[in-house]
Amino acid sequence: MKISQHAVKVNWGDTDQAAIVYYPNYFAWFDQGTTALMESVGLDWDTSTRKFSIVGMPIVEARSRFMGPCRFRDSLIVESCITEWNSRTFRISHKILNRGTAVAEGHEVRVLAKAHPDDPTRILACAIPAEFKEAFE
Repeated sequence: MKISQHAVKVNWGDTDQAAIVYYPNYFAWFDQGTTALMESVGLDWDTSTRKFSIVGMPIVEARSRFMGPCRFRDSLIVESCITEWNSRTFRISHKILNRGTAVAEGHEVRVLAKAHPDDPTRILACAIPAEFKEAFE
């Protein structure tokens, strides 16, 4: 299982009136973790769309759990990996570490999406190619 890590520095604008990170920022960092994971195996967004003839990898579910606070100037590590494969979906799990301690975890469930053949304004989830899965082994 391929695990990627990327660093996040908490900025003043990331915090709320209680001086802790405002919760939507964790989802932004999860998304950055997904980007870092894809890039770590050579499947950045542009490469993936061309190689697999997709229009994107939209999220169909996102969840998070918070176990401890993060504050202005904290240096965080976001760890991301694919933890579940289904025929048309995959789960990317994320863990945020602050000074080595897990302070948040969550996941995104994504699909590979193609343009709908009958309506170009819609998309359809497609089967995940073996080559896509193999990139993360």
